[in-house]
Amino acid sequence: MPFADRAVVVTMSVLVAAAASAAPTAAPAPPSSFPAVDLGKLDDAGKQAFAAIANEEACPCACPATLGACLQNDKCKPAKLLGAWMVDVLADGVEPKLLHEAITRELTSGFPSAPRTPDLKGFASKGSNAASVTIVEYADFECMHCRAVGPVVSELIKSHPEVRVVFKHYPLQFHAMARRAAAATEAAGRQGKFWQMHDAVFSTQDLLSDELLIGHATALGLDVARFKGDLDDPEIAKRIEASRAEALSFGIDSTPSFLVNGRPYHLARSLDGFELRLEMERARATSSCP
Repeated sequence: MPFADRAVVVTMSVLVAAAASAAPTAAPAPPSSFPAVDLGKLDDAGKQAFAAIANEEACPCACPATLGACLQNDKCKPAKLLGAWMVDVLADGVEPKLLHEAITRELTSGFPSAPRTPDLKGFASKGSNAASVTIVEYADFECMHCRAVGPVVSELIKSHPEVRVVFKHYPLQFHAMARRAAAATEAAGRQGKFWQMHDAVFSTQDLLSDELLIGHATALGLDVARFKGDLDDPEIAKRIEASRAEALSFGIDSTPSFLVNGRPYHLARSLDGFELRLEMERARATSSCP
């Protein structure tokens, strides 16, 4: 082979080698199996939905990886707990899109987020003041979803003595009686009957009026004259507005909304949803990245 031809061959070989080394490395395929969780309850469509969510969402342990990557082993315990709950939810027939939306919110602005510091002084609470977990609820007395979650919260406190729930006000602008109802509970609270008025108001939320609120005060055995005066107390109105402003400052845009130890909660408003979050909270200190 003439020297010139040999030089061309050598040059071409060098160029091909250089091009090969410069070519981007193909990204590894996202995992399709998740050893940390049992997908046996799911059919093929459910497994595909699970994989789509897991491979798109972030790991709850703040690892630089997806939830799917953190489900390859047991090191990130919150990921394993969340994955098992996702399987149960999908197996129960929940629409994958709705689950995906909840998981996105939970893993972007919920469990991994920095804790907020709400003002809890003087607000009504249930559970032990020495509880290790404080859940703050922001609610509106004309919101039917707030009424529906009440029994769930009560059951959570009964079954989990480590939990305290603090009730704060978030009256929505389009609910005409929401602020008045909130004032009624605060006025009753001054006479030691906040929770009794809370339950009475929710049980009649479609019929709210000043007359009804005064009727509740009478039925609860309150000093009605005092109750009426407190109902119009500017300090109570100021307290309710401050609670609402606090919620807005935290980015809360709907009711009911919850903070669990200062961090927003976006999973299902069900007993198993709250219990999942409690388990995830307990697992923080003993978890690591894969």
